[in-house]
Amino acid sequence: MNPPVWQDDHIYAAPDDPAIDAAFQQAAHALNELDALLATLPGTQDPNALRHLLRAIRRQANGVKRLAWNCQVYGYNRLSRDGRDEPARALLSRGRQLQATLAQRSKPVALFWGRAPESLVRTLLQDPELFELAYLIHHDRGQQDQWLSLESEQLIEGLAVDGLQGWGDLYDNLVGRLLPVVEGVPMGLAQADNLLAHPDRARRASAWHAIQAAWEAEQETVAAILNAINGWRNELVRQRGRGRRQDALDVSCHQGHLTRTTLETLIAAAGEHKELGRRALRAMACARQISDFAPWDLYAPAPLATCSTLGFDQALTLVVEAFAAFDPEMGAFARMMADKGWIDAAPSEHRRSGAYSTEYADPPEPRIFLTFEGTLDNVITLAHELGHAWHSWLLRDLPLELRDYPKTLAETASLFAETLVRDALLAATDKVEQRRAIAWLDGERAASMLLDVPARFTFERSLVAAREQGYVGAGQLREMMKSAQQQWYGDALSQHDELFWASKGHFSIAELGFYNYPYLFGYLFSLGLYAQQARAGREFVPAYRALLTDTGRMSAEDLVEKHLGVDIREPGFWQESLNYVEEAVVRLERLV
Repeated sequence: MNPPVWQDDHIYAAPDDPAIDAAFQQAAHALNELDALLATLPGTQDPNALRHLLRAIRRQANGVKRLAWNCQVYGYNRLSRDGRDEPARALLSRGRQLQATLAQRSKPVALFWGRAPESLVRTLLQDPELFELAYLIHHDRGQQDQWLSLESEQLIEGLAVDGLQGWGDLYDNLVGRLLPVVEGVPMGLAQADNLLAHPDRARRASAWHAIQAAWEAEQETVAAILNAINGWRNELVRQRGRGRRQDALDVSCHQGHLTRTTLETLIAAAGEHKELGRRALRAMACARQISDFAPWDLYAPAPLATCSTLGFDQALTLVVEAFAAFDPEMGAFARMMADKGWIDAAPSEHRRSGAYSTEYADPPEPRIFLTFEGTLDNVITLAHELGHAWHSWLLRDLPLELRDYPKTLAETASLFAETLVRDALLAATDKVEQRRAIAWLDGERAASMLLDVPARFTFERSLVAAREQGYVGAGQLREMMKSAQQQWYGDALSQHDELFWASKGHFSIAELGFYNYPYLFGYLFSLGLYAQQARAGREFVPAYRALLTDTGRMSAEDLVEKHLGVDIREPGFWQESLNYVEEAVVRLERLV
């Protein structure tokens, strides 16, 4: 079976499908009806009349939201496969504009919920349909002193489409058109990235230097992107913080539905155990007899065991069997994803790098994207994205608002799925070479989460602070990246990737800052869950499903307290997870 491509004809036949125009006409009509409903909101005082009005507003808005959501997913997915797909780019922009228009029109109801007296809110939330929104309403009310006037909030939403989001789009355009030249052969970023896991060191180095050269030619453009995005965020924080000043991390924690205390505890735990990540890299360097372990060696495969490649069907079967051993329905779901054409993994020239999971709003169907070329690392990526998709699938029958869980909790299911597959592979073999290859993946993950992710976090904090003082040039960004990597990697790397800020797309996500610590949170949280399932056995499966189902309607702290009975603001929970990481690193050291 060749790597599959998406089968989305039942969503839209093409980006210029006439059905899309018809749907946008319906959306325009729905927006007019929404305006009429919102016009009556300020004058409605009776709680019973307010309940009926708020329910009607919600239904009307969600109809428009489904269309905007689907258009953006369809357009973005098409662009991921081919960055030159201009009709898809136009549809993506059209969907974003509709989403912004809806957000603008809906601001009066958002401000109503944010500023209504607590007694009135309690009365209204006695309505079962409105009660579904209770957590989200209370979460947003915690930020009510950061809200500006209705006119200002609507202006921000409107300007963000071609302002803030436009810079993120520019970065995505760069990713789609860059063609690193590896040993004389131009190729897409995704294909070049996959060569970083090649067994031959010279081949890896060639790929890494080619990727560096491609990004170096665009470094001033990416510097402008990062300055624009962070300048926008800093100015917005200033405008909102006239009563209570927040910083970028406060905003990120609110978006991530966790407290600043939890985040600080998490980063401190990583800092106290960064030597585990360094030990993993030293073990890998020893096994490969590399004295000058470099950035192009970070994803090198284990020696001997990784020369052969896997077919996609083989890889899928490995993942399905590992999932099914934990939860048969989870395994059947992974197989269904491939059978229904909900996975896109076939290499293509103008394909974006990286991997992701997304989902349509209506019908509620997940999709995953990766570039599969047969490596064991590709297998783990497949497991990771299928874990995301399983999470989305469990939420498919919930109200639309509760299916959008925060990024902090988004990496839980994906990293838990990775661990399931790695441990299943480890248990299935007694051959030293194969066990070493699997332990190698554990070591890679430990180094990535305890060194790479915290280095990204440190860099982004420096970037935000520096942007407060003025424009941050490419040279300064390179120095800041080098400093952050030196702080975390120490002498485990012989040199540092000074252009990582350009090549890592997470820094250029327009709508979301600090998309780095959610991976560390998800990694250690998923290991904590894994330790729980080892103790609880089969009883853990329904508990795990229940936990994932609650991710869109609880804070991170409340979620863990409810389902595990522990306080993640204290270091104890994270320490248990780090004990598991230490076991993995010791196993790698022993096998190499």
